Amino acid sequence: MLNGGPVVSYVPKIRTNPTNKIAMTGYQVEGTPGRELLERGRAEFDGRVMPVSAKVESYDFSAHADRDGLLDFLGNYRESEIVLNHGDRCGAFAEELRADGYDAQAPELGDVITF
Repeated sequence: MLNGGPVVSYVPKIRTNPTNKIAMTGYQVEGTPGRELLERGRAEFDGRVMPVSAKVESYDFSAHADRDGLLDFLGNYRESEIVLNHGDRCGAFAEELRADGYDAQAPELGDVITF
């Protein structure tokens, strides 16, 4: 949504060249710089509203899946070690996966994982 991370430093640097492309790959929440860029061709970075001449394209790739979608995806990885590190119920989901025969874990903050 262009409101955090490395993107806030590199978009201002590439925004003026119309041969550059900014590919938005998920839903842009109303009121975010990403939504502003898609709707108005400009976005706020570092407290300044900047026009963008680079191509801006939106792709409908969801970074989220429901439980059934995750289980369907994980079916291809039955023999792999699975680490769950993002979500509301990582520990509980890892337990469910282990009960179903997966090698799954959900590390706590500060845990070190080695393979």
